[in-house]
Amino acid sequence: MNVIITGFMGTGKTAAGRRLAKRLGWRFVDVDQLIEASAKMPIAQVFRQRGEAVFRRLERRWIRRLVRGRQQVIATGGGAFVDEENRALLRVSGPVICLTARPPVILQRVRPRLASRPLLAGSRDPLATIQALLARRAKAYAQADLTIDTSDLSVDDVVDRIWEQVSPYVCKSWQYLLEHTGDLSTRYGGKYVVVVDNRIVACGQTQLAAFQRARLSGGREAGIYYIPLPEESLTAL
Repeated sequence: MNVIITGFMGTGKTAAGRRLAKRLGWRFVDVDQLIEASAKMPIAQVFRQRGEAVFRRLERRWIRRLVRGRQQVIATGGGAFVDEENRALLRVSGPVICLTARPPVILQRVRPRLASRPLLAGSRDPLATIQALLARRAKAYAQADLTIDTSDLSVDDVVDRIWEQVSPYVCKSWQYLLEHTGDLSTRYGGKYVVVVDNRIVACGQTQLAAFQRARLSGGREAGIYYIPLPEESLTAL
């Protein structure tokens, strides 16, 4: 499995992702950094010289590659999760954490490098642009498994909150899910399941509902997973 960290610019995705990966002992990958390395130019230059459409194609290409891997903390750009194909691939790959922050806080954080932010560079009112972009992306961001407002949190606070949510996923039962995803998607597609000792003990429309129905006891190792719909499983192959 992977853990995906998405959300708007300036919310701390890279810093939190690096620290979470270190705690897990996993590899950290930043999609934007991979795009810059492959294009041999900064993201802002990709936008200027090749256009946003080219950038989005590169973004989709890297996400398709990354979701084939395991034990990675993947930080995506702010617009990646808005794309329906990206969203399906990432959700199948592992839990998705969306970081957010209040618009004035975001502006304060990104202002020192405003020129390197393609969607804000040249804006006469960056705060209004941030607010408009957040409103436009709200529906997609709401589909993440967990949303954390980082406005008043340190990086360690953010990582601790993520850890509370992802630790149930990081267990041996993940292997069971990998081996049976095709069969499970027909019965549990679009739901969350709780797996204990290679057995599904509960399911629900949300993580919380599935966990509450499991009624776990005795410190048994459990994993809570999103089962893709059959069409999502095909997309991810």
